[in-house]
Amino acid sequence: MLMIISLLSLLILFAGLLLVIKPDIVLGFIARFSTTLPLYASAVVIRLFFGLLLITYAGQSRFPTAITVIGWIAVIAAVVFAWISQARFTAMLKWILEVITPFSRAGGVLAFLFGWFMLYAFL
Repeated sequence: MLMIISLLSLLILFAGLLLVIKPDIVLGFIARFSTTLPLYASAVVIRLFFGLLLITYAGQSRFPTAITVIGWIAVIAAVVFAWISQARFTAMLKWILEVITPFSRAGGVLAFLFGWFMLYAFL
């Protein structure tokens, strides 16, 4: 399971790097698929799975309290996304894309650093 956490951390790190280098790729992907059920379902399922994994394995990390908090935030986000419905999720994504587009490279740096932190915490 720690390998799965590491893989997801690497994906976050890679997505952050891609946002810094070519933000249009990531933002375009999100915009293109924002209305689809698979994006909505994966947003819920991946957050729930990743959050539960982090909560379960936080004790094996270098920062158990921080990892537990991050895990609970992911679980709560998954529950909220499931509760608000796909239509509201889509509207939220469109609004977020409008707001963050000018700051996408800064967000990419933060995502890169978060992915690096997660890798460091478990390796």
